[in-house]
Amino acid sequence: MRLKQIVSVLALLTISGCSLLQQAPREVEIITKPVKIDIVQPVLPRPIDLKEPKWYVVSDTRIVNPCAKEFYNPKQYDDKGNEKYTRPKIDHPDGLLNEKDKVIRICKLGKENDWPEGYTYLDRFVDDIKKKHGGDIVFVAMTVEDYKLMSYNTQEIKRYINQLGEVIVYYRNVTIGDEDAGAVEIKVENEENE
Repeated sequence: MRLKQIVSVLALLTISGCSLLQQAPREVEIITKPVKIDIVQPVLPRPIDLKEPKWYVVSDTRIVNPCAKEFYNPKQYDDKGNEKYTRPKIDHPDGLLNEKDKVIRICKLGKENDWPEGYTYLDRFVDDIKKKHGGDIVFVAMTVEDYKLMSYNTQEIKRYINQLGEVIVYYRNVTIGDEDAGAVEIKVENEENE
């Protein structure tokens, strides 16, 4: 019987739980606190490595081939400290006249270059390319309007890359915190620098 009483009391306590020992409800305090989340930063892309092409602007304008210089010995200088020199001319030995019936003057010491009379920039370009490529000539040409379009497209690519780099740097700065993230760099190399 005693066992029945103990089991009954235990069952009663179990069923009623802590309601017999009830305490006043506690107030719940809600605190909002920022939580720093560690975000793994992606590796930035390697810098763009552009190569600068050579552009040739060629015309059929005649190249000026000046007379050879005659230097004074000893050297003489003008008021600014520049060396004085002359390009002496003489009357044509055959007495040739120009269209105004004046005697044609020729260079006393010859021309600076051995170009033939009427040599143009186009002639010089073709000769240089022949020399450089073993006599072969191939032209890749574009109109001025197409060149302007290509230039515009290049500027648009640069603008897009710069703006994309600014967005990446902004998000890296926001997520990294106090560290200053570096910007994306565009590097252009000329052939002379290589």
